[in-house]
Amino acid sequence: MSRPKLQLALDNHDLSSSLAAAQKSQSQVNVMEVGTILAVENGMKAVRIMKSLFPDHIVLADIRIIKAGGKLAKLAFDSGADWVTVISDASKDTIEAVVKEVKSRENKDVQIEINQTFTNEQTEYWRSLGITQLIYHRSSEVVEEEEKWSPEVINELKSLADKGFQLSITGGLSVDEIKLFKDVPVYCFIAGRKIANSPNPFQAAKEYKDEIIRVFG
Repeated sequence: MSRPKLQLALDNHDLSSSLAAAQKSQSQVNVMEVGTILAVENGMKAVRIMKSLFPDHIVLADIRIIKAGGKLAKLAFDSGADWVTVISDASKDTIEAVVKEVKSRENKDVQIEINQTFTNEQTEYWRSLGITQLIYHRSSEVVEEEEKWSPEVINELKSLADKGFQLSITGGLSVDEIKLFKDVPVYCFIAGRKIANSPNPFQAAKEYKDEIIRVFG
């Protein structure tokens, strides 16, 4: 099992403070995410600046595509994004348009952000298109209730991994929850405000990275 990546989700409105947090924590993270709010507020300018400042990092444009798949994916990739996100409820035409754009370029990829009601039919369809990345997002309601990741969810993640998916895990993820996934081949852990809004983003990111190393080797 390879060591999971650490992704910094930057979802504040303010671009300058987001870039400052990215700058401070860059040595500890592998993926710089231009979050949905940041992208809506600042447009693809945020993606262009992020890639120019961090050319050796993977840059994700978390634009949650649900329509106009090919056009939005092209816009993001032309702006320097390495990955884009698509909502699992998007139509087949939309998803296929994104995949076509991905395959027309080198070193680009798409992540499907799954909701809580995805089906086996959907996962089989995504794999048939060659899609390998899924984002499992714990809902904000669950986070607010301070519920831990249940054994049922862990088993569901294992099942998705067995189908060949690379899993990114997010949703108010704390450092002490990393160990819950020790038997799951997680591809990427995503942390946002706990790093970006920390008084010391470097130290906050380092705590995540150190725990990932401790748990996964």
